[in-house]
Amino acid sequence: MRIEASAAFTSSRPLFPLFIFLFFIPGFHARNLQQCSSSCGDLTNISYPFRLQGDPAGCGDVDFQLSCQNNTAILNFRGGKYYVKGISYDKRTIRVVDVNLAHGTCGLPYKSLSMSEATDDGRFPSLITFWQANFVNCSNTIPELTDSKVPCLNGDTSHIYVNFSNRNLFGYEIPRNCKVISRIPTSSENEMNYPYNETTLKLLATGFDLRWSVECRNCHTFGLSCVYESKNDPRIFRCETMYEEDYKTLLTAAIAYLVSRSLIDKALLVRFILAPLVVFVFLLHKCLTTRKKVGNAEHVGDLQMLPKPIPCSPQGHTRNLPSDSPKQVLIAASIERSTLT
Repeated sequence: MRIEASAAFTSSRPLFPLFIFLFFIPGFHARNLQQCSSSCGDLTNISYPFRLQGDPAGCGDVDFQLSCQNNTAILNFRGGKYYVKGISYDKRTIRVVDVNLAHGTCGLPYKSLSMSEATDDGRFPSLITFWQANFVNCSNTIPELTDSKVPCLNGDTSHIYVNFSNRNLFGYEIPRNCKVISRIPTSSENEMNYPYNETTLKLLATGFDLRWSVECRNCHTFGLSCVYESKNDPRIFRCETMYEEDYKTLLTAAIAYLVSRSLIDKALLVRFILAPLVVFVFLLHKCLTTRKKVGNAEHVGDLQMLPKPIPCSPQGHTRNLPSDSPKQVLIAASIERSTLT
């Protein structure tokens, strides 16, 4: 069940200034910059959020800045250079093409860019494409890939092929002694694996569409996730918020983690600390008990070795010693010495 509006407002009160900055200020700024526009070659009406390098400070957003070279607008994006072929402010898309592929000539992209890398940017949260070209370099010829070989890039020890996929290739999908050296999104929406010919070159020269969003950029700036505002309209994005059940889910996961860690710690404590300690105490007790028994036995032996007292008669005289008493032995020995003398 979602939290009530009043509770939500109360819990999010510390974030209220942030929401004002994210949504009210950008909208106000956009309304004041709509009348500012530029052009570069065939690309006209470059307006908010886009701007050209060198435009007045009040034009556009610097995060969406383009440069104009030889009457061609260029977007510097994730280390690559892309010619801008068009901007749709209604669909909120920008069509770009790698500068090395724009003229339909044989070659590699200026900079490798996978579909996942293209959308890992707050300014451009999604692609209007489902397929990318993978350029694979092999140390030897792959007969089954002959039709997809890139002729201008082949050498004696380097054989480059192009493959199309809807994701990055897995390791088992890449032939042995081969590796992917470059990727680039395409405008194709259908599965294909054309031979490397005029059709492939034309497809790569068409470029691909990026969907832009100022709102999503703002979300990423403040470390928030960006999601679609509506499933029926992929143009509008908003910052993802956390509701009560999301907190409960995270709390449950956190508790489960802490409990599991506690059980593991207890098991390790019992195994490596308590168990050896118990064994040590047991052995110590056994050792002390054994020593005590030995000591008692020695004490009893000493008592047994002490001379017995001579009993007295009732009249106070000593009794006659037994025949084997030490005194009688001494008397007998004395008499025998005197006789010999």
